[in-house]
Amino acid sequence: MTRTALFKSQVDDHGCGCVPAPAERDPSTTADIMQARAIASGLSEFGIGRARWSTAYDHQAAAVVLRVDTPRGLYGLVIPAPGKPFPVHHRGKRIGALDCRRTYGTADSYTAALFAVFLRDRAALEIPGRDACLSPQNMV
Repeated sequence: MTRTALFKSQVDDHGCGCVPAPAERDPSTTADIMQARAIASGLSEFGIGRARWSTAYDHQAAAVVLRVDTPRGLYGLVIPAPGKPFPVHHRGKRIGALDCRRTYGTADSYTAALFAVFLRDRAALEIPGRDACLSPQNMV
């Protein structure tokens, strides 16, 4: 087997070949990444497009994290074990948790809405069309 053929087989099995990857992917991590992406797709309603978020396994948090780029820095929504609340990290530290737990009854769109509100409350996100303050001139 030539060196090129060996490299090609590594690329086909594990991605680009520049970072070692496990031979078998953990099914729970794959499910967590899918849930993080589903939550991220719900953030598009609040003006957070694909260019502003990413999902990956974070070794420091020992979980999959949905990271969102905001004017105040990166915020991370940790995908917890079932039954636990969703912790939120900023600059590597836990700063709070969403008011919902990871259960079968919790919709990903609901989790996305809570995360967007969490970011808005910390002045890290301005929700277009929803942050307008009503003045006496605007009221009927």
